[in-house]
This record gives sequence, structure tokens and C-alpha cells, in this order.
Amino acid sequence: METLAEKVQQKSKLFRKKIDFARAVCYNKGMKEIHLQNTEVRKHYTVNKKSAGFNKVNLLYAGELKKTGNWKEELHSHAFCELVYVKAGAGVLRTAQGECCIRAGDLLLYGANFLHSEASAEGEELALYFCGIDRLKLKDRAENTILGEGTPILSTGELRGEFEKYFADLVREVQQKPYYYDEISAALVKIILDLALRLLAQKDEENFSTNDSYRHARKFIDENYEKIESIEDICRSVYISRYYLTHLFKEYGGVSPIQYVISKRMEKAKQLLSETDLSVREIAEQTGYAETASFLKTFKKVENMTPSDFRKRNRR
Repeated sequence: METLAEKVQQKSKLFRKKIDFARAVCYNKGMKEIHLQNTEVRKHYTVNKKSAGFNKVNLLYAGELKKTGNWKEELHSHAFCELVYVKAGAGVLRTAQGECCIRAGDLLLYGANFLHSEASAEGEELALYFCGIDRLKLKDRAENTILGEGTPILSTGELRGEFEKYFADLVREVQQKPYYYDEISAALVKIILDLALRLLAQKDEENFSTNDSYRHARKFIDENYEKIESIEDICRSVYISRYYLTHLFKEYGGVSPIQYVISKRMEKAKQLLSETDLSVREIAEQTGYAETASFLKTFKKVENMTPSDFRKRNRR
């Protein structure tokens, strides 16, 4: 039998839950919208929910080959993946297919059972960072496979500084083993892999967006955004339903098909505003808006300023 004090305590807990719920609803309906409004000095950049990412991997080891000459290793393979970053110098990569040159800034992506060995080039010193990972599973790839057939060499280009920093941090964490090094090391490996996927996506879109229907639909929008009148136009172009099209864009792009159409139109509108003397009405027509008022409303909602204001601030 509950005592009066227990009943009062239970009712008090229930009341507090209701208050918390009411506060959350008020925030979601009111404050959240206010907080997410863009202004001249504060911009919000939302995050897509999904990419072509991977499951949590298991870091096996991380290490460093300090700058050294006359160095080489025997041809070998692993049952897991290995990532090797050329920190400095130049060398030679040997595979079952032959030899090729490697240089500072190159990332070597070895899948499971891929025969390989590195050596310093004649008269050169070579410095490497490396790590071994297991249980890597990318979409539409066999386990512990990053690339398909072909060279495992990926030039890091503009991302060279990021790769070098994260590899150095990873090696230091694993070597020194401070508190929470295992969690931080796992996060660093994920960053390195995500950067590699970004490079692959830039090099070959198929490594990132693996669904043919999504690629075809996005290509259709890229080429026809100013002519598209409704989502059905896109569906007919790729022979899929409205529901499935929306699902694909949410999964692979993080936005709806119509939002993607609008983003392409706004991108073109901003280019025309910055580079031409076309009137707002003419720009509206060239970006797919029959009514100038509709263009003005959409532009202000997306950019938080009028087309005229944008032109004044970005005129080239």
C-alpha cells in the first residue's frame, strides 16, 4: 500500500516530466526555428544524415618509418587493410602487376590479400606513416576492400596537410598510449578513411554514390534544373516512383529532390547576379521560375537576402 508521501512524490515526478516535455515542444516549435535563422554575421550549415560511409573498424597497429635510404621490404600481403602515407622522399612500389613510383603526399591503400612492398628510390630517403585496420566494410565492396582493380596509389593533393597531421596524431596516440588513446585512435582512423573516401569521390563519383538511379536522377537535374516543373519530371526520366526517388536523395544526398533542384537554381542565379547585368526577371526565367515573385521569395528564403542585395555585395 502506497503512503501519502510516496503518492505525492510519484505525482511530482510525473508533473516534472510533463513540464520537460512541454519545454521541449516549445523549443522545437519556436526557439529552434529562431536559432536556425541565418543572419549576416551568423550562418548555419546543416549536416546530411548519410554518406557512403563504413562500419566501425578495428585498428590493429600504427607506426612510422623514419627517413632512411637503401630501404626495402619483401613482397607480402595481409588478411586485413593497410594504409601507408608517404611523408617524405620518393620510392618504388612493387605489386604483382609491376613497379611504380611513389612520392611525398601519396596515400597507398592496400586491400586484403593485395601483394605489395615499398622501397626507397636510388639516392633518395623515404619516410612513411602506416596503419593496419580490420573489419572495414564499405557499401558494395567486399570486406577489407577499399579500391577495385588498378593502382592502389592515391595522390592526396590539397588534403596532404590533413593526412600528414592525422597520421602523425594517430602514431603518437598509439605509441604513447595516454588515457582514452584507443577511442581517440579509432576516431583518427575514421577521419583518415573519410578523407580517403572524399578523394575517391572527387576522382570517381561511383566510389561515393553507388546507386545508379540516384546518379542518373542527379545528372538529369544538373542538366535540366531550369526546365523541371515537378518531381514527376525527374521520376519519368529515370523510371522510378516519387517515393523511391525521395528515399534515394535523402539517403545519398541528405536533401529531397526538390531541394536539390532549388540548390542548383540558386547556384546559377548567384552566378548570373555576380557576373552579368541581366535583370532579376531575366535571371528568374533562366533559372526556371515563370513568376519573378516566386523566384524572389525562394532566393530570400535560401540566401537570407534579396537578389539585389546579393548583387551589390558580390558584383565582380
